[in-house]
This record gives sequence, C-alpha cells and structure tokens, in this order.
Amino acid sequence: MKSTSVITAFFIVLFTNICFAQTQPDGKGRKPPTMEERLKMINEKICLPLKLDKNQTTKMGVAFKDFFTEMDNLIDFKSNPPRMPEKSKVDILAKIRDNKVKKDIPENLFAKYVELEKTIHPPHEGNLPKQ
Repeated sequence: MKSTSVITAFFIVLFTNICFAQTQPDGKGRKPPTMEERLKMINEKICLPLKLDKNQTTKMGVAFKDFFTEMDNLIDFKSNPPRMPEKSKVDILAKIRDNKVKKDIPENLFAKYVELEKTIHPPHEGNLPKQ
C-alpha cells in the first residue's frame, strides 16, 4: 500500500512538471526575437539572396532597424498577448521602409525584394503552423 502511494505521488509530480514545461498557448514563455536576431534574419533571407554588397546591406539594415524600432513603439506589450497596432499605421511604416530600401538597391532587384520581404512576416495568430 505504501509503495503504491509513493509511485502515485511520483507520477503526479512527474506529470505536473511536464505540464509546466510546455509553452503556454497565450504567449507566456515565448519571447520576441531581439533586434540583432531580426536583423540577422533580414540579412539571411533578403540581403544574401539579392546578393547585395556590404554598403547596400548596411543601408538595408538601417532601414529595417528603424522599422523594427518604430513597430516596437507601436506594439502594446502591456497586454497579454501583446496587441498589434492598427494595420494603417503598420502600412505607413512599411512604405517608409520600402522607400528607403528602393533608394539603396538597384531598380531591377526591388521586385525580388518585395517578394522576399513577404516571406519573412511572422504568422498571424489565426494562421499559426500546426505542430
């Protein structure tokens, strides 16, 4: 009888720890990427495929850093999950960023840039990939 109680208590503790180790569906425990991680992703997913030189890559990084900084200012991180800003405000920031990029890269690469830029958007909550 005593060994059954010990085994039962062991499994309760084990399964409780497993449940707490899972990420929470409401976003708790999930941290947004840092600025450096975001810029590294831009370099890997946009700059390298476009074969930009060092100067163009730097200017692209500045444009995206400004964009990310402004987006972070607009996002309401106090709510859980963080509340995204209005689409119109995001579109304005994206146009400013795209105009900066358009000045810095050749015209023939801009169309490819637009295609690549669409692939880096994080999934929306309704469109999360199945795990």
